Amino acid sequence: MATTLSHEAHVEQLLSQMNLDEKIAQIGAVYAIKLINTDVQFDPTKAALYLAHGIGQITRVGGGSMLPPVQSAAIANSIQHYLRDQTRLGIPAIVHEECCAGYTAFGATTFPQAIGLAAMW
Repeated sequence: MATTLSHEAHVEQLLSQMNLDEKIAQIGAVYAIKLINTDVQFDPTKAALYLAHGIGQITRVGGGSMLPPVQSAAIANSIQHYLRDQTRLGIPAIVHEECCAGYTAFGATTFPQAIGLAAMW
């Protein structure tokens, strides 16, 4: 939905429309593996349970599922489409992955961090 409102006005408009459950959901997170079925695909039935009021953050799509980056991106996209199209206000979530040393997922490259390098000596 395109809007001509400023960002601040759009935020105020969304906040005025949100009920308490939706506001609480925006400060919450769900572990991505809870939204994936046994075939390692996005599961709308599970999403209906965990994302009924929206969610603020989706955690560990790649690292939690052990999917390679391309497939974990597809799962993240499915989650965002669900949030946009199947929740009342269509607010997308922040997708979080451990990445201080690089994208933490199966087959991804990670790099040493200063504390790890220091611990070697």
